[in-house]
Amino acid sequence: MENKTIATIPFQGFYNSLYSYAIDSEIENSIDYYYKEYELTEAQRDTLANGYLEKNISEFYYNVSKDYAEAFIYEIERDTGLSLNARFESMESPREYNFQTDRLFIELPEASAVAFINYILANHKEQLENLIEQRFTSRSGFISHYDNTLEAWGDPSEWDYNQLGTCFEIFEYLEDEIYDSYNIYESIHNGLADTLSDAADKMLDRCLEKREIREANERAQLKLAFA
Repeated sequence: MENKTIATIPFQGFYNSLYSYAIDSEIENSIDYYYKEYELTEAQRDTLANGYLEKNISEFYYNVSKDYAEAFIYEIERDTGLSLNARFESMESPREYNFQTDRLFIELPEASAVAFINYILANHKEQLENLIEQRFTSRSGFISHYDNTLEAWGDPSEWDYNQLGTCFEIFEYLEDEIYDSYNIYESIHNGLADTLSDAADKMLDRCLEKREIREANERAQLKLAFA
């Protein structure tokens, strides 16, 4: 069986980021849509506003993360010309967002990981050296558990997910491109409805039923008017 390895990939997370702003914006857009289309009362509007991100939350964030990771893998393969044979592995969220944000992990064959590192060493070595120094130099409030030079890291086949992830950080610029080109916003839009609370769901169902009855009555009256 082919040995696999894990790596982090660049990702802003879901706190004070592109994605948190997109989620908030999509919730506001949805509220405005239902408020106008279903003629909601202010109380119903509040029920809806308080109803998002109340259930299936882990599944929602997982699906958005997976869509992003798959797009990132595709884009980085296009950029490098490599076939990484990678897949989304998991998302890890901190208990508090004081010092960390959500992290995404991908899984890929060890041979693909080594080929990717060799590509970086051949094409982006100086950039990698700078990143290693920036990310792993101890300073006030931060104690690094890694050496801060490429030379000290040794054999690339023995690098862990943070070291391999540093190579992927070179392609951090892809995140904005993915957000725009792959419309992660659509992934957010499609998933938010499933996070609605039962109370908000039932309220929308009742409002939809009333609207359908009203529209049916209006069509019937028009039909009588032209009879």
